[in-house]
Amino acid sequence: MKSSSFTLPDLLAFSTRMLLRDWRSGALNVLLVALIVAVASVTSVAFFTDRVKLALERESHQLIGADFVLSSDRPITQDVLDEATKRGLTVAKVVNFPSMASVGGDDSSKPFKAQLAGIKAVTSGYPLRGSLRTAPDLNQPEARTRDTPPKGGIWLDEQLATSLAVKPGEMLKLGEATLRFDRVLTLEPDRGASFFAIAPRLMMNLDDLASTQLIQVGSRVTYRLLLAGENDAVKGFAAWTKARIAAGIKGQWVEDTANARPEVRATSARANQFLGLVALLAVILAAVAIALGARRFTLQHLDSCAVMRCLGAQQRTLTQIFFVEFLLLALTASLVGCVIGYAVHQALASALGYLVATSLPPPSVWPAVQGFLTGVVLLIGFALPPLTQLANVAPVRVIRRETGLPKPLTLLSYGLGFAALVGLLVWQSGDLKLGVLIAGGFIGALLLFSVIAWLALTALARLRHTGGGGISWRYGLAAMKRRAGASVAQIVALGLGLMAMLILTVIRGDLVNTWRGTVPADAPNRFVINLQPEQRQGFGEIFTENKQPAPESYPMIRGRLIAINGAPINEKTYADDRARRSVDRELNLSYLAKLPAHNQLFAGEWFTAKELEEGAFSVEEGIAKTLKVDIGDSLTFDIAGQKVSARITNLRKLNWDSMRVNFFVI
Repeated sequence: MKSSSFTLPDLLAFSTRMLLRDWRSGALNVLLVALIVAVASVTSVAFFTDRVKLALERESHQLIGADFVLSSDRPITQDVLDEATKRGLTVAKVVNFPSMASVGGDDSSKPFKAQLAGIKAVTSGYPLRGSLRTAPDLNQPEARTRDTPPKGGIWLDEQLATSLAVKPGEMLKLGEATLRFDRVLTLEPDRGASFFAIAPRLMMNLDDLASTQLIQVGSRVTYRLLLAGENDAVKGFAAWTKARIAAGIKGQWVEDTANARPEVRATSARANQFLGLVALLAVILAAVAIALGARRFTLQHLDSCAVMRCLGAQQRTLTQIFFVEFLLLALTASLVGCVIGYAVHQALASALGYLVATSLPPPSVWPAVQGFLTGVVLLIGFALPPLTQLANVAPVRVIRRETGLPKPLTLLSYGLGFAALVGLLVWQSGDLKLGVLIAGGFIGALLLFSVIAWLALTALARLRHTGGGGISWRYGLAAMKRRAGASVAQIVALGLGLMAMLILTVIRGDLVNTWRGTVPADAPNRFVINLQPEQRQGFGEIFTENKQPAPESYPMIRGRLIAINGAPINEKTYADDRARRSVDRELNLSYLAKLPAHNQLFAGEWFTAKELEEGAFSVEEGIAKTLKVDIGDSLTFDIAGQKVSARITNLRKLNWDSMRVNFFVI
């Protein structure tokens, strides 16, 4: 048997015969089952997460009402509109701001009522993706519409219409304009979860905005330009816009499908992380099973390989034969695993599909590709060491049944197998840090369990000399000690399996508790904004009369960070997008003498009496890291034209999902 006599068809034919023979003999059972379980675990999660991702991508256009949105705290300039027109994009304008809407008064038979509302002034065509839902009156059936409020008319959501006690056809006062309530607004596809989205909605025609005279110098207004069109045109405009912002255009930021509705993505991401961890542990256990199965396969084929070496087979020939055989096995097991994974993911979709409030589209082909690659990498990575031993078997084994210690190349191949496992863990987790941590934990557990198993075997071996337990007991202990390596490997594999199941049980409980604890039981369901000092006492008396605890109240002001340690800063100071936006807009600030109960000190000490008198800042640790500031640094804010400077004396840790009032800086 010469290697030169093997053409590619001959090699495939011979390796296929070897695969079928080993399958009939049962030599590949462990390898096959381990591979199928690993691939099925990975693909079941991948199919589900892929469908969720595709659903979010499909719906995210509707969730922002366009393909791309340019937001600004200043009116959108004409050159931006000209660029969008030149690229063939459809545009719609939206202006958002909070203001008071009122009804009744001195010249009306209705009593005067006023309500803070989130005003949205829109042009025709809004939204460019998705549609609005309206109803002719309260408690009436809703319907989709492509219309927008006509000139002179407004749409109110159910909360605002109920608060003002108005019916369609009645007139409302908005600034200096009097407008007609036409329809009840029941759904806006692009209404996000910002603080001022809590206020009830009033939608009007943009042409009526000037008559209200509400937009004045210092008004808190957000201008949004919605764009839709061909994918290449949208991408080109997005690149053009981002380049302008990077070049120094102030007060503008972009929204696209990548950052639409983070609250939905966060929930699905948590589920995907847990399911991904399940798949990661399945991959680890499969790797152990494959290593054990490959070792068993090696022991069964050492003699036949020695005979082939005596008949003239070269090392390269044997390597090629078994490599192709293992590759065929990996492809077969991956195919079966993908089919099983697809079936299992249907159950996942039924159980977890509620995380995305939309139908899930069919998955793409990439999860199957991921499954195939996982199977091939696992088998080749962990079958390579024994494969090297088979190729390096000495012909003298036919006479002297000795295998000897692994050669350096074999030890290197074990390292390659481990590297393949780490690569799979990082790839599957999608997070380098998480993948490396899991791999490190796996190594630590492997070493610890190996030491414990070896010590246990040594202790048990001594018991066989005590004379108790009968001959079967003594022979059994002697056999375990004689094959100490195999015994330790089996004990470690069982230990890793039990550890994985315990980890999943504990993490599942923690994950569910975390989800349930995201919104505390005592989270507020109403926020009162713009409560004046003279109104606080009367407002508190309402709760006292109804025997309810007085609500927490916090002063809030807006300020723009203009200097750090005396050095002026702007959006060009930072490369990070979040940092640029933080210094390019006003931050929520407060002034308090006591640390809020739902805040935790992350570093430093709370304000002393001297600091309360002279001035000091407490900064949220996340924004401090983003802006690269720390305790001892001096900050300067521009608050309504007045510069306020002080040093940072402590950092606070906040839970932004707690539905509590939080501030970047106190």
